[in-house]
Amino acid sequence: MRLLRSYRLLSRLRQDFAFFRRNEQTIVAVTNLAVFVFVMTALVYETQHQTNDKIQNYVDALYFTVTTLTTTGFGDVTLNGSAGKLISVLIMIFGVSLFLRLVQVLFRPRKVEFECPGCGLNRHEQDAVHCKACGRLLHIVNEGED
Repeated sequence: MRLLRSYRLLSRLRQDFAFFRRNEQTIVAVTNLAVFVFVMTALVYETQHQTNDKIQNYVDALYFTVTTLTTTGFGDVTLNGSAGKLISVLIMIFGVSLFLRLVQVLFRPRKVEFECPGCGLNRHEQDAVHCKACGRLLHIVNEGED
């Protein structure tokens, strides 16, 4: 995750891979969700495996995390104590937020990152000629379709 936050790496990926340029937001959203699931699974496992007989291995913790994240919550695995309930709440709130962000990125029309010199608006339609906010003429570089 830290690598995707590196400006140098991001600029190289954008420069070298057309696929990354087209799908950067989706890749970042999927990575955020995957890191969240990994960290929450590790937290569930480390806090519960010694006290909760339902969490015996990492797969059990992953199963609980995913069922909680998707709000399915089968109920066959629950976390013990107040700390367990708080972890469940964190998974639900942040996980659903990250999941909704991923869905939003997947279904929203793609936009181009180009800062308007007039008003500073940074995201425009791919075929924009004028800024939606201030009407200023834009000169968005179009590398063409691959």
